[in-house]
Amino acid sequence: MATVRAIHQSLIPVDTNRLEKESLKAYFLDAWNLNERLFDAIQDDEAFYLSPDPLRNPLIFYFGHTAAFYINKLVVSGLFSEGIDAEFEHILAKGVDPDLPQNLDVRDVWPTVSQIGHYREQVKSRVLSVIDTMENYISVDSKNPYWALLMGIEHDRIHFETSSVLIRQLDAHYLKRPEGWEYAPMNISNPQENWIESKGGTVRLGKEEPDAWFGWDNEYGTKRHTVAPFEATKDLITNAEYLAFFAAGYADKRYWSEDGWNWKERTNTTHPKFWVNAETGFLYRAMFDIIEMPMDWPAEVNAFEAEAYCNWKGSGARLLTEAEFNLIANMNQRAEPIHEESINLNVRYGSPTPVGYCADSKSPFNDLYGNVWDWLGTEHAPLDGFQAHSYYEDFSAPYMDSDHLMMAGGSWITTGTGASKYYRLWFRPYFYQHAGFRLARTL
Repeated sequence: MATVRAIHQSLIPVDTNRLEKESLKAYFLDAWNLNERLFDAIQDDEAFYLSPDPLRNPLIFYFGHTAAFYINKLVVSGLFSEGIDAEFEHILAKGVDPDLPQNLDVRDVWPTVSQIGHYREQVKSRVLSVIDTMENYISVDSKNPYWALLMGIEHDRIHFETSSVLIRQLDAHYLKRPEGWEYAPMNISNPQENWIESKGGTVRLGKEEPDAWFGWDNEYGTKRHTVAPFEATKDLITNAEYLAFFAAGYADKRYWSEDGWNWKERTNTTHPKFWVNAETGFLYRAMFDIIEMPMDWPAEVNAFEAEAYCNWKGSGARLLTEAEFNLIANMNQRAEPIHEESINLNVRYGSPTPVGYCADSKSPFNDLYGNVWDWLGTEHAPLDGFQAHSYYEDFSAPYMDSDHLMMAGGSWITTGTGASKYYRLWFRPYFYQHAGFRLARTL
């Protein structure tokens, strides 16, 4: 088992059944400082007004969005009677999820970096004042106004990860890797495709309230699945394995779904997002730098690219379903994986790790939690009994459709309750995250 070295190991979520003020304050500041450290890596204010992904706002929006979210939700919950800056709390209120770049409504004028920085300091002070004046050791459930504060902290952590994906797409000359931010070892192993059988069984999705941790609305409810026997690869697909597909079939329309090929042609995509074409072959775009290709790290691709690889492999290869993932990930009724020091979650490294490097003592499969997200072949859908939370009614409900696929397990940069075994994440199939995949097939 590998010993994982922390670069800024984030704090674990607070206990909502007995909320201790100092722990809550530390957890808030930890989330806040993660984002500060990330955006501090941008060395030129000009870069804040770039959109590294054409389907997302400029980076200046995300620098201010998480701060405005705290204020807006604390007003909705009644903990604040008014906000700080009505204009900021309007223009920074809501993110975007267009299907095409031309459907993105982008502002022409944004606040300056210093203005957003000043606003963030005001918000930080206001949030700390809420924590200082609350009672100690209270129980907070989803109906309690302080749920909005927990919601703000976890939302902050979600955007720490999603903003990191955008910043990773900036030209590297705009960035300086933060001191102490270390990438994992690479090219130290040559993992081979190894399939493990599962007899199937019954799996229950969903969490119940009360629970010791905050949860998003799409995590609550329940759904039982009877899973047929299947098998899946022990490891995530590596860059080396995906390179073989790239050479043999990435440009071949036969292996792509109709939607996938249309996306590839429309965007003129010729290789995975984080591969960098060079005269000597592909290099790799890490968080802040271009480095040699880590052949034994997982291939980070979107769902269309993952499905194309499955089709190339043939023999019924496909992505795991949500039910299958949960069956093999929780087969021993495991505790929350964020407590397991061997797993590459929670910014224990500043990058992915070689597949299987952080071996999972709870499962014969590697990297079910941490390293990179596992794309799933399941559409984002509600669990039975789902109810949108009144503080954030459009968090998940608008995205429960055939346009959004799920992913599971978290990545190296997933923190907070995003690293929970109950967390249910979704994205459009052509969107990039720190996400890869493993193969599955029905027996």
